[in-house]
Amino acid sequence: MPPKIEAFVPESKLYTELNEFEKKLDATIMRKRLDVQEALGKPTKVKRTLRIFVSNTSSDQAPTQQNTEDENYDFNSGNPPSWTLKIEGRLLDPPIPTKKAQPVQKFTSFFRSICIELDRDPKLYPEGNTVEWHKQPNSPEHDGVEVSRRGDVNVKARIILDPEYMPQKFKLDAPLSELLDMKLETKPQIVMGIWNYIKHHKLQDAEDKRVIHCDARMQELFNAPQLHFSHIPELINSHLARPDPIVINYTIRVDKEFHQSSQAFDVDVELDSVVRQKMMNLVSSTQLQKEIMGLDDKIVQCVQSINNSKIKRDFLMQFAQNPVEFINKWIASQARDLEVILGESKINLEEMRQTDFYKQPWVKEAVFHYLTAKVQQRMQELLNAQRGAGGPQ
Repeated sequence: MPPKIEAFVPESKLYTELNEFEKKLDATIMRKRLDVQEALGKPTKVKRTLRIFVSNTSSDQAPTQQNTEDENYDFNSGNPPSWTLKIEGRLLDPPIPTKKAQPVQKFTSFFRSICIELDRDPKLYPEGNTVEWHKQPNSPEHDGVEVSRRGDVNVKARIILDPEYMPQKFKLDAPLSELLDMKLETKPQIVMGIWNYIKHHKLQDAEDKRVIHCDARMQELFNAPQLHFSHIPELINSHLARPDPIVINYTIRVDKEFHQSSQAFDVDVELDSVVRQKMMNLVSSTQLQKEIMGLDDKIVQCVQSINNSKIKRDFLMQFAQNPVEFINKWIASQARDLEVILGESKINLEEMRQTDFYKQPWVKEAVFHYLTAKVQQRMQELLNAQRGAGGPQ
């Protein structure tokens, strides 16, 4: 039987392959982190329909003729007559169902504020005829809002819903809307629309491309024969306004135990894509962040242990090859370190002025950990900004 021949891999080659693999792995992780950071900064939206329902209930109202004929009616409830107004909403199913279902967002997450104006005599109702709800950072979302008040007569209510857009959208006035064929859009998209209009009509100066020669429509809009393109974001501010609120008129009926509006109100809303929601869940997961930090610590410990083992091996190998020369160099190194500790030497300061000092192996590892910490800090800042703006929790 022939002897078994085993493949021999040189130690230096194996070390080089492991080093190259680690570099590729670090580069891949860094690229994925940057991809996540870019995706969080540029969200992809999906349009859905929000259906709004308005209803009210009443209790302890004055008895009607039908109630007085009922033997079980309680005339001595002791509670003042009151009513409760309910405003609720839910997302309709998408027209084309997909395997990746969109996350369910609650009704209040689509609005910055909700205002209810009641048409009542203020002298009879000192608590006021205006009820307001404003979104607060990190506050929980709800499927609807309720307002309870005392009263035994029908009340006309005006419900004002102020939509929230992420990122913020603006309403364009008539001249700018006609120029760009837009009614409601974000500011970057509005500037991009003006830029496309300039390129299409070739309004840039031949020498200085930043100078724009306005045509008749742009002169009427900006009241100038020419302008600098960098001034456009500031000039369009006077042509932008907050989006119009959604206004619902409803009559609160107290002659019925339960009354619902005969109409449902559909509003177009935008949701974050499923991919972005998953990214947000991963980034915002405290447990996952702790696990990642724990793995990073283990990696650092393993690298440090490997480096210590390599230093010991190199120490013994050099000693075995030439003991006398090694001991002399080692004594000189120890003496030099002692001088540095005692502050009697300036050799280290001189070495720091040389480029070779920054070509040592530990520099690359230090730069890698520095960049990794910066990326994690940036992602945490984006997450905190998203939470502070009332985004998904």
